[in-house]
Amino acid sequence: MGTLRLSAEGAVGRGLSPAIWQAYGFIGGNFNDPSRVGFHFDDFEKFPTMTSVTDQDGFYTYQDSGVTIAPYATMDNSQEEFGVVCIAANDADNDEGAMELGDGTAGVVRIDPTAGSRAVVAFEARIRLTTVAENHACFAFGLAEPAICANSALVDNTSALVQKDFIGFQTLQASPSEIDAVYNIASGTLAQIKDNAGTLVAATYIKLGGVYDPREAKNEKLKLFIDGAYIGSSVTDAIIAAGTAFPTDEELTLAFLTKSHTQATTAHPAYIDWWAIGTLWVDE
Repeated sequence: MGTLRLSAEGAVGRGLSPAIWQAYGFIGGNFNDPSRVGFHFDDFEKFPTMTSVTDQDGFYTYQDSGVTIAPYATMDNSQEEFGVVCIAANDADNDEGAMELGDGTAGVVRIDPTAGSRAVVAFEARIRLTTVAENHACFAFGLAEPAICANSALVDNTSALVQKDFIGFQTLQASPSEIDAVYNIASGTLAQIKDNAGTLVAATYIKLGGVYDPREAKNEKLKLFIDGAYIGSSVTDAIIAAGTAFPTDEELTLAFLTKSHTQATTAHPAYIDWWAIGTLWVDE
């Protein structure tokens, strides 16, 4: 029997990263039973204009007064096409716009190291910011607890993450081009997986993602990727098993959080081209 291989990679890194989605059996190879491999990809071609703290078409957002989260009206085919979400009109100090998958009450994946309940969990998104200058816009993207989209999900003046369940990436007001890989548990202390794991370039898309695989080697079960390249991990098996600092056994969903730190009246839009999340059960 032949094997079909799929890849959407190109010169501008437009597609899903094979190191995440092919390597762990979500796309490519022989087609998987969709009832046994959970996979959600959204290109936002049907994304609505969002109303803050309202469940719409499977999305939930928080927006400060005047901030908009809506389909981006311009497609140029050079680096984006089809559907793109734009967080805009963030033209005041600490203006915030955030979106998550779901209605703000339930997650779609869970990292559980317990035998009989183990699953691969994967996520990725392609995003860009208009500017990476200090006092402009910052973001966080990754797996987060439901209802993280709320007032000050990113702290005023710093863009530090609030104490919520989270695994992924963030930038801070003091160094907005520096992407840090981090994790946190509700009521815990944010921990770094890797400081300065990547560099954000203004008006240029970057892909951020990760995979948790309970079948991987010791202390390599969580792997994070930037533009499809593995950046390493400092999350040990012991940290995951303890679940006191890492969000083990917590329901998680996709979240993209932004905050503008402009001191003037200029908006600094943020864009997300697509996002994906998947889970593959390994225990029967």
